[in-house]
Amino acid sequence: MKIDHDLHVHTNISLCASPEATLEMCMEQCKRLGIKKMAITNHMWDHSVSGWEEIGRFYAVQDADYVFAIRKEIDEANKKGANFLFGCETEYSLKERRPAIRPAAAEQMEVLLVPNSHTHITMPKSFYEPHRKHAEYMIDSFWDIVKSDVAKYITAIPHPFLAVACPYDNHMLLNEIRDDEFKRCFDAAAEKGIALELNPNYIKNKSLSEIYDDPILRMFRIGKECGCKFTVATDAHSAEHFENYHLIYVLASLLDLREDDFHPIVRS
Repeated sequence: MKIDHDLHVHTNISLCASPEATLEMCMEQCKRLGIKKMAITNHMWDHSVSGWEEIGRFYAVQDADYVFAIRKEIDEANKKGANFLFGCETEYSLKERRPAIRPAAAEQMEVLLVPNSHTHITMPKSFYEPHRKHAEYMIDSFWDIVKSDVAKYITAIPHPFLAVACPYDNHMLLNEIRDDEFKRCFDAAAEKGIALELNPNYIKNKSLSEIYDDPILRMFRIGKECGCKFTVATDAHSAEHFENYHLIYVLASLLDLREDDFHPIVRS
């Protein structure tokens, strides 16, 4: 089975991305790696959803209008032979307990990503300890996301339950979550057609033995058993983030994934 898509890539209009992260760079990586379909998913917070004011930082800039401005450039690139999908990676608003995007914007996205694991941005710092409290935050936010009014537009949950910029080993947080808790979340995601994102960087710098014992396999196997589909993504913010793309075959093999285990958007 050939894997030839990447549904989570940032350009330099995401203010946390490298200046080199242009659409031209993305086209070069597609050609180098044989990627046939790539989603441009810059960070976005729809300012009609409250919560961005407390977070501050770049979401004061990265609203819907800012992210939509790249669509014309994407359309021009596609006319030249690229196969980019327009999308975004929005946030989870704890204040409203929903994704930080409204249906009017969500329905215009070809790919919509909503993480439950940007806890470094959205979660109160007091939730880092005990670890179970951190895990419960991600369980609750996952549930809010898949039950939201934009759930039907969501393509995938990026880096599910893998807390970003965590001050401790984020893989170990998975051991704080019971099988039945994962099953409840993933049953709901499967019902809504929301995929789980596989990222080759989950396993970089690990031996095969370490990968085999990693708790992410337990999580994704439960997701597969629940009927969840999968997408592949690098979450690239620079050219170097594509370097481990080949490792996705290791994850796919260990999970025994077949073509019909992937989201329909990458099979069309």
